[in-house]
Amino acid sequence: MAAFYQELNKLVDEGLAELESSVTAGKTPNNPVSETHFMSAWITKVIKQQRYDHCVAKTLLGWQQMARSMGKQAQLKLKFEHLAWALSGVLTEEGTTSPVKSEQLDRFYSALLQLDWVVATEYEVNRKVTHHTDGQASLVVCAKQSNEAFDEAGRLAKPLSVFVRGNIQQCIDLAYQQGLLLYKVTDYKSLVKYHGEYILYPDNAGDYLPELPTRAAE
Repeated sequence: MAAFYQELNKLVDEGLAELESSVTAGKTPNNPVSETHFMSAWITKVIKQQRYDHCVAKTLLGWQQMARSMGKQAQLKLKFEHLAWALSGVLTEEGTTSPVKSEQLDRFYSALLQLDWVVATEYEVNRKVTHHTDGQASLVVCAKQSNEAFDEAGRLAKPLSVFVRGNIQQCIDLAYQQGLLLYKVTDYKSLVKYHGEYILYPDNAGDYLPELPTRAAE
């Protein structure tokens, strides 16, 4: 079975390439409505062809439904471009991800602290807890889970939950700047009251869509 991120990267690259080819050939007008129509039809076609590994089937069906219900507002081309850009920042030239290391998390925590976030990593989170921050943005990580998630070489070997309250896009962006992708479990309710739960996966290799960082201006 293919790794989700590799199949996703292949899918978005090929979808964008086929759209560009169709526009260049004059088959698809170069405007958002026509491009969305092409992408919608392309997604339906590859689903029927079972062109990609089953690991991305649910994602494709979600995009198909989005295109049908939202039309051009689905902005599938922009979504594909955003995904391609985000993945390019964590993939090697060979198209694989690199190990997530403890120092990346340390830098991520430091970046949050510099922006006046509260970062709590010294306590165990094994039941419903309340973390009081007087309104400050905060990130909570279970000390026990964190210790057990890293191997002796300091590489993330098990998924690690981070609990977030505050500007989640800022948190996602700061994580990405350290080569980390966050995968959403919940955006509000979790073991830590008023905090959403997100997961860091070994090698950034989650099996569903990551939260996307703000795309850099080109």
